[in-house]
Amino acid sequence: MQTLKYFFKILRGHILSVAIFLALFLGLAILLTEFGGDIMDDFSASTFNITVTNRDASHSISQGLVDYLDSLHTLLPLEDDLATKQTALFFQDTLYVLIIEEGFGAAFYENPAAPAITLSNIPSTSGNAGQFINRQIDNFMITLRAYLTAGFALDHALSLAINPPAANVQLLRQEDNAGGASPYFQLLPFAAISVTILALGSVLVVYKRDNLVRRIDVSSTPSVSIKASIMLACTLCAFVIWLVFMAGGHVFGAEPIYSEIGIYRALNAIALIAFAVAAAFLIGQFVRKTVTLQAIVQVIALGFSFIAGVFVPQEFLGEGVLAAARFTPTYWYVRSNDMLNTASAANPVDMGILLQGIGIQVAFAVALFAVALALGREKRAKA
Repeated sequence: MQTLKYFFKILRGHILSVAIFLALFLGLAILLTEFGGDIMDDFSASTFNITVTNRDASHSISQGLVDYLDSLHTLLPLEDDLATKQTALFFQDTLYVLIIEEGFGAAFYENPAAPAITLSNIPSTSGNAGQFINRQIDNFMITLRAYLTAGFALDHALSLAINPPAANVQLLRQEDNAGGASPYFQLLPFAAISVTILALGSVLVVYKRDNLVRRIDVSSTPSVSIKASIMLACTLCAFVIWLVFMAGGHVFGAEPIYSEIGIYRALNAIALIAFAVAAAFLIGQFVRKTVTLQAIVQVIALGFSFIAGVFVPQEFLGEGVLAAARFTPTYWYVRSNDMLNTASAANPVDMGILLQGIGIQVAFAVALFAVALALGREKRAKA
């Protein structure tokens, strides 16, 4: 009982450092929740100022292509003069010039697969507008070719190619499971590792001081009892940290902890905090100053977060970075968390990914505990 009392008394002396990491985490989560949710809410196609020189205006296919582009972009008429067009492109008055040569429509109608006369264009050198418009033209020609090959009349085929039938789509995807809590749980590894290692490590560093170790060795309380009390205190402290983070997730709009996704998130967080507890025990074996501990915490928390996809989504990281990140528990936490964020009725939870992620995090924790115990026994043997 006395060991527990002094454990939490020492912890109170370092509560300010822990609070700083918590405040930083909550600040980042609030910023991402408030300002990161409306980045892409408009999925309409981009429109540009383009120029079409139709030297084959007498054929309906050529005019149909002009009408199609006119429905997608703003057509800027220019004289059929190369210098005029190049000047407009240079000053970006227009971003793309298409030239439909005389006879193109008839050549395409006679042989849709390989017309004798093809289109030519003068794209702008700035941006990717040219490639984008080329794809749109290709889509129009492919669609028109398909209708003509299927036996549609030319006028009907042109009408369908210019104004494709609207698709009847039934939305099956549910809203984002976590809502505003997605960035919260995405940033959780940084905070959980920082807070847990700093809170427990600060106390363990004190218990490893030589004078305190000698006093414990000669005390009437059995050494096994003291170590068991320290382990119990660490477990209680880790449980409180986990409970605080889960409560924070609920505030940010996460699922109830008793729901299916809520239980999976809780298990994922427990596995990560178990790793942090083991890391605190290992670091406590050789660190003797709190300042050194704080520096190590920053390196571990920030390093693991940067390379594992906490601050930058994993799909944007290079293969080399991801290969290295697989040797960190945060990679497997983020992988499981990303899967939970996209789970829905149409896209159920992938238990294979979830169990693999949790299992590997627990394996990291067990491995670090084993190393910490081995180092502790070696030090006592030398003493």
